[in-house]
Amino acid sequence: MTRTEAREIAYKMIFSNQFLNNGFDMDSFLDMLDGAPFSEKDLEFVQGLVNGVRDKLPELKELISHNLSEYKYDRLFSADKVALLLCVYELKFCADTPHKVAINEALNLVKKYSTDKSAGFVNSVIDKIYKEITAKNE
Repeated sequence: MTRTEAREIAYKMIFSNQFLNNGFDMDSFLDMLDGAPFSEKDLEFVQGLVNGVRDKLPELKELISHNLSEYKYDRLFSADKVALLLCVYELKFCADTPHKVAINEALNLVKKYSTDKSAGFVNSVIDKIYKEITAKNE
């Protein structure tokens, strides 16, 4: 399984967790794989993303909310919200994920699962957050 495929599974699990409010669930993970092979490393990666977003949710929401110009976090389209959560989590807490990769993967997920106009919006929010995070790290 590629990191892109694993990230997409994490995205789907985080999306469903918005409504269930739980962390990583092995049965859901296996259902999403649909019989495809996976390694222990794949499992750990997905588990880390799902549980990491859940554990850091208040901080992630605050950072995203702070960078929304004329929007409210609770009014964001769910597909966009999850892509933002996942991307911001990776930007802020996953040192082994290059920032460009986290951003590109989030935009690809938005293009696949959201509306035609969402990619530009999500990209502008991510850009603001990226600048804020990198400014603090300098």
